Amino acid sequence: MDCVNWAALFDWVARHSTTIQVLLSLITLLVLVRYGWDTWRIAKASVQQIDNAQMPFLAVRQQEQLVGQIGGWVLENQGFGPALNILCSYRQNQQDVRFQMYSLGPQTPRSLGNHFANAQGTPEGFKIEYGSVSGKKYETLIIWEAGEMKTQFKKL
Repeated sequence: MDCVNWAALFDWVARHSTTIQVLLSLITLLVLVRYGWDTWRIAKASVQQIDNAQMPFLAVRQQEQLVGQIGGWVLENQGFGPALNILCSYRQNQQDVRFQMYSLGPQTPRSLGNHFANAQGTPEGFKIEYGSVSGKKYETLIIWEAGEMKTQFKKL
């Protein structure tokens, strides 16, 4: 069995200590950069998850006239967060028609009066623009293709 020459080993470590410290510092820096990158990604995903949990989604549906309730075409927020600064628009007789609603809470229908009935079948469709509490902008576009109503939802 060979014995370890401790004196030579200590001498080698003493001569290369600066290089060893630099290498260990670089490895530590790489680990910290990776940790920082992962933390940033997790924070970004958390914000996205909160935005999605509070996202409004406005849709138009027909509601039957029941005692104490509104009937006809209603705008309803089927999302989980309030819809703010709602702007509805459509074309009727070559004129732009626009009207505003200020807010609409989740699962709350609001009558559209004759506006939606007047927009049915128009090539431009019925557009609803609105925002969320986080400041994000959304759009619901209802168009008619071959007599069938189709709803499109967009994040702007």
